[in-house]
Amino acid sequence: MIKTLYIKTLQVAIIISTIFMFSCEQKSEAQIKRNALPGTYFDLEKDNIKIFLPVYFEAFSEDAYETLIDAHEESYEKELEKNRFNFLKFSKGNNYFFKDIASSTLVNVKMMNYLPFTKKESSQLLGIISKSCNDYAKVLQTNCKKITAGYSENYVTKVFKAVYEISNDTGYLIYNNIYLISSRHKTFSINIYSKTDQNFNSFIEKIQVE
Repeated sequence: MIKTLYIKTLQVAIIISTIFMFSCEQKSEAQIKRNALPGTYFDLEKDNIKIFLPVYFEAFSEDAYETLIDAHEESYEKELEKNRFNFLKFSKGNNYFFKDIASSTLVNVKMMNYLPFTKKESSQLLGIISKSCNDYAKVLQTNCKKITAGYSENYVTKVFKAVYEISNDTGYLIYNNIYLISSRHKTFSINIYSKTDQNFNSFIEKIQVE
C-alpha cells in the first residue's frame, strides 16, 4: 500500500476504498467485482467529484427536483420530502439530487465545510446524527431507529456510515443510509432513502474526488 500522498500538483482523482484487510487474491477478486458493477458516473461539477450510482438513476437540478416533488399528489410522503428538500435548499453548501423513478430511491449529496474527522470522533458523529434523526422524527411524528454504523479509512479518505429505519404507526417505512465522507480537503454527506434495506458500499467505493 502506498503510504505517501501523491504530489499535490498532479491533481489525481482518488478512488475511495474501505479499510477492510484482504489477502492479495481477495483484493484482486474485489477489484474485479467493483469494476464489473453496473452503474453510471455523475459529475458534481461545482465540486470536482464524481459519484457512481446504480443504473436507472437520473440527476435533477435543485429547481427540477422541487418541481418533481410538487408534481406528486398530496400525501404523507410528499410532505416529508418537501420538508427535507426545504431544509437542504436553505442550508449552506451545494446540493445534488438523484432519483430512481422506478423504485423511488432518492439520493442527495450535500457539500459541507471541511471536517477531517478520525475514528476517535466516530462515536461523537454517531451521537450527533442520531440526535438529529430523532429530533426530526419527533417533528414529523415518525420513529427513527439506528440499524448499524461504522467507520473506514485509507491514507487519504475517511468514511463514516450510519443506517436508520424511519417509520410511523400507519405503515410508512423507509431506510436512510448516511455516508459522511472526507477526502482531499473536502467533506460531503450522501443520504440515500430507499424502501428496502440495501447495502450501497460498493457504489460509495467508486466515488472519485479530485
